[in-house]
Amino acid sequence: MTDPYRGIHPTTATLKNVLASAGVIDPISGEPYTEAMLLGIGGGLGAGYILWEFERYESAKVVMGFRNRWNYTVEYMTNALTRIGVTPNIMETSGVKKAESNLEDALSKGYAAAAWVDKAHLPYQHLPESMQGHVSHQVTVYSIDSDGIHVADLSPELYTVPADIFMAARGRITSDKYRVMTVEPPTSEPDLHAAIRAGIADCAEHLGRDSESFALPVYKKWSRLMTNTSNKKGWPVVFKDGHGLYETLRSIYEGITQDGSDGYGLRGLYADFLDEAAFILDAPILEESARLYRLAAGEWESLANIALSDDVEAMATTKNLVDARYTLVRNHHDDAAEINQRLVELMAEYNRNCPLDADARAALYEDMQVQLDAIYEAETAALDSLKTALLEVKESA
Repeated sequence: MTDPYRGIHPTTATLKNVLASAGVIDPISGEPYTEAMLLGIGGGLGAGYILWEFERYESAKVVMGFRNRWNYTVEYMTNALTRIGVTPNIMETSGVKKAESNLEDALSKGYAAAAWVDKAHLPYQHLPESMQGHVSHQVTVYSIDSDGIHVADLSPELYTVPADIFMAARGRITSDKYRVMTVEPPTSEPDLHAAIRAGIADCAEHLGRDSESFALPVYKKWSRLMTNTSNKKGWPVVFKDGHGLYETLRSIYEGITQDGSDGYGLRGLYADFLDEAAFILDAPILEESARLYRLAAGEWESLANIALSDDVEAMATTKNLVDARYTLVRNHHDDAAEINQRLVELMAEYNRNCPLDADARAALYEDMQVQLDAIYEAETAALDSLKTALLEVKESA
């Protein structure tokens, strides 16, 4: 296998790594499960939009939930594993000593373990201290020795983290409870066809609800807020002076294109799953759904490039630095620290003094509103196609 540690999305990459380490294979291909297949079996895609405001710091960030149950990672991972006949073993504690022994126990069988950590505590990420405690992240632990903890984190090569720092990373977000997870391989061959159908059905039901928090209507809600001058969450109200807008726009670009969602909101990776599923289920109709999700991915790419436009020097510079940071981190290059420092400086400069004047901000909000409407239409078309395909797949089961 080429680059066995490489990954796209932290949750699905961790599942892929843990399963491969335990010798769990796809019964159809005879190879380890792909990340795309695990994404789909787990329930596929999600939808979410939250604008977090930090008035004390005059800053704001957009959180976009692209994966099914994006705010309930343990539930998502458990669904994916049980559908392929794998039993997850999850250990949690509030104590440091017990946390240490839990990780040692998890590795005692010679298999890798999933661990929940605070992303900003990981030295190789080179993130500012101000981010600590804000991003729960999953990595795969392979071994412990005198050099430290050896982990996979989307890169083709393992990172090594000093044991005390890794323990601090595990304990920083108290709700994660020093969580580690291993898997018990299935005792019989799983029904992959049924697992795929269950995953598609889960995705269709999840996205098709009328929730404005966790289903496709959230994008219509977000669109309305872009130009709403009376709602306290409307962008003209939140960013009336432009304060904090720079960070928010960066968070949109980064969240769509780089931060564990390569393929533009996981839509590209889900399309890869649908192509795999079409072959396994002998259901060519799923290829049309895959095509439509790739079109949706393109719409998300357009939104990312509106948020950080090449036509605005400060935004273009930020985009290039964000892209460079992720490339350097995944290639174990210490120059990522310098890039991050430059990004911190730009944040300090532009979060208070927005590079867009009032007219430019108003035009931006309108452009983003139009693009969010296009995203909603593309997502709805793809979901309708998926629902149609699901009916055919169920009938042929």
